[in-house]
Amino acid sequence: MGEIVGAAIVAHYPGLMLPEEMRKARGAGRDTSLIAGFAELRRRLDAVAPDTLVIFDTHWFTTNLHLVAGAPRYRGSYTSSELPFALSRVPYDYAGAPELAATVERIAVERAIAARNVEDETLVPQYATLNLVAKLRRSEKILSVGSCQTAAFRHFLEMGEVIGEAIRRTPGRVALLASGALSHCFNDLGFQPRNPNYYDPVNVATPANAALDREMIELWRQGRHDTVLDRYPELAKAEYEGRGAHYVQMAAALGGRSCRARGTPCSEYENAAGTGNIHIWFDVIKGEAVR
Repeated sequence: MGEIVGAAIVAHYPGLMLPEEMRKARGAGRDTSLIAGFAELRRRLDAVAPDTLVIFDTHWFTTNLHLVAGAPRYRGSYTSSELPFALSRVPYDYAGAPELAATVERIAVERAIAARNVEDETLVPQYATLNLVAKLRRSEKILSVGSCQTAAFRHFLEMGEVIGEAIRRTPGRVALLASGALSHCFNDLGFQPRNPNYYDPVNVATPANAALDREMIELWRQGRHDTVLDRYPELAKAEYEGRGAHYVQMAAALGGRSCRARGTPCSEYENAAGTGNIHIWFDVIKGEAVR
């Protein structure tokens, strides 16, 4: 029997992959706190020793099906069509989690849920997966989970429940990583920063979005996933990345509204092109965090 040993919301935007001097130039001499935050997340992963990372990928948009990437291995070179000057010819080579992926599909079929396992090793991973692999992976197997653009809130909950059950039925220790931003409204090309430090949250697209993000961060600190899920329409209005699929699926795998896993910020709350970003770790303790 497998178990979930930890979980996190993790920022992944391409600027995090730039050289340090370029990142500091953006921050008016200050680096983004998300870089140090990756090291803190890795420390917490080391403490719980997962053998598999399930990454809920807000850039892998699927249509009419929930998908998981279940090939035994992924190798290749990635150039982003969105921002090729930040991510160009990035090599990747990592083990997949085919047994877990196959179990996901089997449970989906049992429950008549539209989810399938993609076993084609030529499937190109998206950078919401690859950036986390680069910053956080050591030797863990990786299972990417898509964000179905034709799904509604209840469908994301159902898919997360499938993931949680598949983990329970498959031997292993799994950490869940919700790869994406919070509010995800972009500033336009003519935006003039309100603060020359690019990362300052005053540069988030709207004060209302920043205020909502801070409310959600506080609710996660308290472990109130029930309240966050009940407020999903507000998250959708603020265009949470991937329509919030990364968080909703992760939370559902952890028990949904019954989950009380408390969140610890591992970075500051920051801006990136108008979007709200933070790393938050959730301690998952048997009998306490999910009940």
